[in-house]
Amino acid sequence: MAHIVIMGAGIGGMPAAYEMRATLPAEHRITVVSAVDYFQFTPSNPWVAVGWRDRESITLPIAPLLEKKGIAFIAKPVTIIDAEANQLTLKDGQTVDYDYLVITTGPKLFFDEVPGSGPHGGHTHSVCTVDHALGFFKDYEEFLKYPGTVVIGAMPFASCFCPAY
Repeated sequence: MAHIVIMGAGIGGMPAAYEMRATLPAEHRITVVSAVDYFQFTPSNPWVAVGWRDRESITLPIAPLLEKKGIAFIAKPVTIIDAEANQLTLKDGQTVDYDYLVITTGPKLFFDEVPGSGPHGGHTHSVCTVDHALGFFKDYEEFLKYPGTVVIGAMPFASCFCPAY
């Protein structure tokens, strides 16, 4: 019996977990580990940013979705991957052993790469996460009172490209 751990529960990790559960014999264990306890459909973040959708309409709680399929779920960030020991260490110090690890964490946002960028940089906004999109919406509502020029783009090596489609 193998234990497959999928790190990340986004648009890569959730389908990977479902496909593995449908394909592998039942004696193999599957565990999904995610830093957050909800799934967000990232391509919908721009809709949240302009008020066309709210958080509840583009997020789902992960645990019940996976449990229905017999897939374990841990909602904690991973801090260490020890590939030689086949073990993850979570933020609280808990460890998770695995036989196979699938990494589907998506982009690592690195706004510090471009000074002044990102949701906390003061000069730009992000729609890479639903929380970023909600933050943008607040400023967008103010912008609509006194419209002006807006530049929309994506920053290579600093942000994600998915919502920018």
